[in-house]
Amino acid sequence: MRIEIYFNSEKPVSIPIQYNHIVQAVIYSWISDEKFKNFIHNKGYKFEERVYKLFTFSKINGAFRMDKDNRKIIFYKDMRITISSVVDEFMEYLLSSVLIGSNPINIGGANVEISRVEVKESPDLSKKVQVYTLSPVTAYSTLENKQTRFYNPFDMEFSQYIKKNLLHKYEAYHGNQPENTDFVMKPIGAVKEARVNYKGFHILAYNCEIEMEGSEELLRMAYDAGIGGKNSMGLGCIEVKNRR
Repeated sequence: MRIEIYFNSEKPVSIPIQYNHIVQAVIYSWISDEKFKNFIHNKGYKFEERVYKLFTFSKINGAFRMDKDNRKIIFYKDMRITISSVVDEFMEYLLSSVLIGSNPINIGGANVEISRVEVKESPDLSKKVQVYTLSPVTAYSTLENKQTRFYNPFDMEFSQYIKKNLLHKYEAYHGNQPENTDFVMKPIGAVKEARVNYKGFHILAYNCEIEMEGSEELLRMAYDAGIGGKNSMGLGCIEVKNRR
């Protein structure tokens, strides 16, 4: 399930350039059930030693300019964000909160009001699809010296990581592997590097377009929960290209 939230403000909205942790905190605050909030925030869905929250969100979109001197991004109009999850209960809590919740909402010190919320129709994922990133995607491994190696979308390890990650997410949520585990992907077009600072942790990620083909179950997981790592930090949210 996926929703797009639109915001209004009487004046320009100035927030920190590195705002992922701020938006994440707002999303958690919208979960009204404390038991479920504690589960998603502190436990999540497990596969072996890995834990997945199974939600993701886009960058904040809209008309903006960068204030690099003050490390701020200033939005002028059409401010909006997409939130997506494979977990319907999670999305239902969010939807009910944003529809009946009080305004204004504080995002990084700026007050904004929710002007409207759209529930997005799920696209056809039964065949080869081309997608683009709504938030940059990251793929990485931890080396023996505890250093992190990040992969470029053109690296063979990148696509291997994406597939393995989707299989782990699927089993963490469903308790078993899908009958069809086929999944291939490749970047198409330009690839743009993005450096994300999440509470002091530096993440190398990429904005790009990707062609994906394979199991509908894995394509659905990719669309709903995001691709790559750190999805609940606002990475790996994708949208189908040329969607009507």
